[in-house]
Amino acid sequence: MIYSFPEEDRDYLTEKLAIIGELAAGMAHEIRNPLTSIRGFLQLLQSKYDPQAAEQEYFDIMLDELDRINNIIKEFLSLSKPAPPQLQIVSFDQLVAEALLLAEQEAIMHEVKLEQHLAPDLPLLCLDPAQIKQVILNLIFNALQAAGPGGKVTVTTYLDEENREIVTTIADTGPGIPPEQLQLIFEPFYTTKENGTGLGLTLSNRIIAGHGGRIKVKSKVGEGSCFSIHLPVS
Repeated sequence: MIYSFPEEDRDYLTEKLAIIGELAAGMAHEIRNPLTSIRGFLQLLQSKYDPQAAEQEYFDIMLDELDRINNIIKEFLSLSKPAPPQLQIVSFDQLVAEALLLAEQEAIMHEVKLEQHLAPDLPLLCLDPAQIKQVILNLIFNALQAAGPGGKVTVTTYLDEENREIVTTIADTGPGIPPEQLQLIFEPFYTTKENGTGLGLTLSNRIIAGHGGRIKVKSKVGEGSCFSIHLPVS
């Protein structure tokens, strides 16, 4: 099954994100202040224990959870009030190569084979390299988690001359996405991950749409999934 976010749903999503933004902006300051205090006192208590003490594991878990809360707040704010793209003329070949370099260590940790088939001499693009790299890495990390130990993730780039687009595909050999879930994956807060926020794909979709592009998904249960990023050549 192939799915891409419908154009007519974008106004609805924009309105939903605006409401989220108002809530997030109002709550962020009030939440972050006590979080900072709690984190500081936890680190102070942690320093009073021997580095090899069993309690250190509990402190590390609590600090990680506080950081996760802080990251969720950051994602709320990014969704509701995204920073305008800092557009530059960039080499897409180099941008993808840099993202793959960062992903290699993650692939080793997940025991997943990371393959790449990158087209040479792709046209230069006008885009925000930090934002696009964030999207590519998010999709690769998702694919690595889906593939699991012993699986494979393949990243491919090519020029679609007919549509004047540069296409990046990220395919995994994971379990695939059931059709009833596929249409929900770009919705804010929808996630099937135990520790997921359900904001990563929503933010990625928004970034690519802000560059005049789109994200498509093709998935079949038992055979894996393939996300494709389409960016216009102008």
